[in-house]
Amino acid sequence: MFSVADAVEARVSANASWKGTDGHVGQFQADIDADEAARSILINNGYTIFSEESGFSESSKLKDSQIVVVIDPVDGSTNASRGIPFFAVSLCALVQGRPVVSVVRNLANGDTYHAEIGNGSFKNGKKISVSGQTMISRSIVATNGYSKSHLGWEQYRAFGSAALELCMVAEGSLDAFIDLSESALGSWDVLGGALICMLAGAHIIGLADFNFSRFDLSKRWRVVAAGSEQLASDLSNRAWR
Repeated sequence: MFSVADAVEARVSANASWKGTDGHVGQFQADIDADEAARSILINNGYTIFSEESGFSESSKLKDSQIVVVIDPVDGSTNASRGIPFFAVSLCALVQGRPVVSVVRNLANGDTYHAEIGNGSFKNGKKISVSGQTMISRSIVATNGYSKSHLGWEQYRAFGSAALELCMVAEGSLDAFIDLSESALGSWDVLGGALICMLAGAHIIGLADFNFSRFDLSKRWRVVAAGSEQLASDLSNRAWR
């Protein structure tokens, strides 16, 4: 999966076009180009893909493959189009519906997060873990969308890339991330970062038991990930009641 991240990074950095397209809202030409770069590697290696940009793509090599790679070629493409250096490629491999490996790379600076079941979570090759914070009043919390009321945090942030924000929870630079949007998030937005979070010790609410069918992958997800079970529970209770 690192080779896929390399290919996307090369495509996005090489004269990427941030003009809009006739596709879904917020889609840029660079999203499509990055998707093509990723798909050409994954399909040639026999994987089934579920992408924000192109949906399901089957490989003729392994038509009944039990491995599905969920990908957001450029998570935070609006940031990229405005010159804000916070956007990423997110990949998560599922075996029989269960996430087992993920890679999230910040395409602006090359920081690479990855996780593997049984081996933990890493940033640039070094193992990472969550902050362990339990108190909302002492927490720095990232949000997608906004709350109608103050949830009691010490400070909050809205960076614009859920994949990277989840990774920041995993490394402990953020204490929590919560989706407060009306539309919720796609599986391509959250699965890569969520696996990295989980294997770094985070508590995640909103993704059921981490077992996904094709139908589930097409759903939208409202999640909270935090460095402790207490913080995750308190945030979700205050925000979603």
